[in-house]
Amino acid sequence: MKTFVIGGTGLVGSYLLPLLIENGHEVFALTRSENKIEEINKLGAHGVWGDIRSPQSFRNNLPNDLDIIVLLAMPSVKPGQRMTSKRKEELRKETNDFFRNSMDLAIEYTIPIILPSGTSFSTKSNEVADETWPIRRVGITEIGKDTDELFFEAVKTQHPKVVQLLYGKIYGNGGLFKFMYSMMEKGRSMVFGKGENCIPNIHASDVASAILKTIEKMPIGERFIIADDTPVSQNDFTCYMAELMNKKRPGHLPAFIFKLLLGKDFYEVIMMNCIVSNAKAKRVLDWQPSYPSYIEGLQATIKELQQDKKRLTQ
Repeated sequence: MKTFVIGGTGLVGSYLLPLLIENGHEVFALTRSENKIEEINKLGAHGVWGDIRSPQSFRNNLPNDLDIIVLLAMPSVKPGQRMTSKRKEELRKETNDFFRNSMDLAIEYTIPIILPSGTSFSTKSNEVADETWPIRRVGITEIGKDTDELFFEAVKTQHPKVVQLLYGKIYGNGGLFKFMYSMMEKGRSMVFGKGENCIPNIHASDVASAILKTIEKMPIGERFIIADDTPVSQNDFTCYMAELMNKKRPGHLPAFIFKLLLGKDFYEVIMMNCIVSNAKAKRVLDWQPSYPSYIEGLQATIKELQQDKKRLTQ
């Protein structure tokens, strides 16, 4: 199949592009960085330079017989910076542009599109959220409020045909996790509040395999939670990461101080408790995570990052 990946050079893209090529797909990957075109081409994909917010910048560089679009690109949020109301509104507009323009391309080509979202559910006690639960849009996740409506309207009209993947917190060799790794190395990593709340996790390679399975099965109009099998508290995840890196257990930053420093928008999301089920993705997509828990996933990721660092210093 001819697959157009929007945002092909990020963390997930670094795992997805080689996987698609390995499985016989012809891949066209959009990037806003002209310097990354050669990097994409070396993988065996076709680098496409442009911005999804300005489709006219790249439209002529795409073939007329694309089979599917995968949207990965999302607006960047800088870690450690307080979220202002102005920046939040900018992010909401960017997110809307990413979705609308990507979906318009799918309509133009008359092909399906795989859309992203997050596992933003609020669970208590022994509750486990699945795809029937309403997404709880609070704090920074409110930037995706309009895109929920876009998805459900597309499901209703099948214009375009859509599938949506709801990702847990994605980690791997790159992205925000690399920032977390750097902070841990410097001894500046902290657990916010008591850290007893759970947030779903998923390794980037398992996100890539879930996308591949979705392309193969293409269950139009469905949405799937893509997370590993094992709920873990923020505290246990961070402390295990410190253990693997031979660092001291991170301290705890009182919740009220965290809220003062970074604002309500980040506070509400990071302090949310969210336990989810990936049973539907396993059943319908025939998907299994290679890293069923944070334990295996962190072991592999920390080892990879440490090997990278060793190669750079040799």
